Amino acid sequence: MFGYFRRVKNSFAAMIFGLLMVPGGMALHAWNEYRTVHRSRGLAEASRLVETIPDTNVVDPSRDGKLVHLSGLADTNETLEDEQFHVSAPAIHLARRVEMFQWKEKKEKRSNSNSNSGQSTKYTYHRQWASEPIDSSRFHRPTDHENPNMRYRNRESTAKHVFVGAHNLNDALKSSMQDWQPFEFTGREFLATIPETDRDQYLMRNNQLFWSVHVPDFDQPRVGDIRIRFETVSPDTISLIAEQRGDTFANFRTSNGEAIQRLYMGTFTAEEVIEKLITENSVIAWVLRAVGLLLSVIGFSMILKPLSAVTSFVPLLGQFTGALLFFVAVLLGVIVSSTVIGLSWIAVRPLLGIALLGLSALAAYAVFYLRRNVHHDDVPEQVDASMFVQ
Repeated sequence: MFGYFRRVKNSFAAMIFGLLMVPGGMALHAWNEYRTVHRSRGLAEASRLVETIPDTNVVDPSRDGKLVHLSGLADTNETLEDEQFHVSAPAIHLARRVEMFQWKEKKEKRSNSNSNSGQSTKYTYHRQWASEPIDSSRFHRPTDHENPNMRYRNRESTAKHVFVGAHNLNDALKSSMQDWQPFEFTGREFLATIPETDRDQYLMRNNQLFWSVHVPDFDQPRVGDIRIRFETVSPDTISLIAEQRGDTFANFRTSNGEAIQRLYMGTFTAEEVIEKLITENSVIAWVLRAVGLLLSVIGFSMILKPLSAVTSFVPLLGQFTGALLFFVAVLLGVIVSSTVIGLSWIAVRPLLGIALLGLSALAAYAVFYLRRNVHHDDVPEQVDASMFVQ
C-alpha cells in the first residue's frame, strides 16, 4: 500500500516537469524553424554572390570584402615540435594523445518496493583508459578506488602560417582541418634522456609509449599506467568559402546576418560547398525537430502519468492504461510539434506548412476518436475493473 501511494505521489511530481517540458519542446520547435529559414535564406544569397578564385597564387584586391571560394593545397613551411618527447613533424597540427588507466564510478538508481525511501543508489567501479583525469575524491568510496595524478598530459600545437598559394588561412579555417593521422613515434630520442634506473618503467609498442610505476604490461595495465601516442594533420587539398580580407579570410555576413565561413577537406566546387552547407542545415533542423518531438512526448507522458499511477493498484489494468496513455502522449506530441512547425513554415513554404497542419488535424482526430471509443464502449468500465480484480 505504501508503494502505491508513493507511485501516485511521484507521478504528480513528474507532472510538474511535464508541464515545463511541453512548452520547452514548443519553444525549441519555434526557434529551430526560425533558425532553419534564416539560414536557408542566407545560403541562397551566398550561392548567388560567391566568386571562385581562379588562381590561388594571386591575391586580387578587387575581391576584398566579397564571398570567395577556392580549392588548393593547404601547406606550411613550419616544423611543429613536442620538445618533451623529442617529436617533430612538418604538419598543420601535431597532437600528443595521453591516456591513463583509471577507476570510473557508475551510479545506478534502483526502486525499492519494500522500502519507504523509494529509491537507493548502487555504486559500481570499473577501470578504463581515459584521456582526462577522473577525480576519485568525489567517488562514493574513494579510499578503495583512488586515481593518481597524470604524469603526462595532452598537448596540441598548430602551425602559425598555413597558406593556399598566396592566401593564408585564419585560425578558424586551420582548426577545421581535422584529418588526423597516426604519427610514427619510435621513442628513441626520448628514452635516451631517461636515467638508466628508470628506463624499465617505459615500454614502446605499436607506436605507443607506455609508462608505469611498476614494470609496464601492455596486456594487463594497472591503475595509473599511461600510454602516449602522436597524431598529425599533414598538408592536404582543401576547399573553402569565406570573405576575402587581404591575403586571408574572415566570416562573410549575408544581408540577414548569417555567417558564412567553412573549410572542407578535398576538392569541391563552389556549388558543391554550398550544397554541403545546405545539407548540414537540413540535418541540424531534423535533429532538433526530433528532439522537440521527444520533449513533447515525454512531457505529455509525465502529465498523464497520474492516471496510470492511480490504476496501478490492479497490475494488468495499470499496464494497459500506461500503454494507452503513452500512445495518447505520442499523438499529442505529434499534434503540438507539427502544429508549431506548420505555423512557422506556412509563411515561407505554404504547401509544406499546410501539409503539417493537416497531419496535426489527423492526429487530433485520432485522439478524439480514441477518447470517444473509450467512453462509449459497449462493456461498462466497472465490469472491466472487476474482471481485473478477479
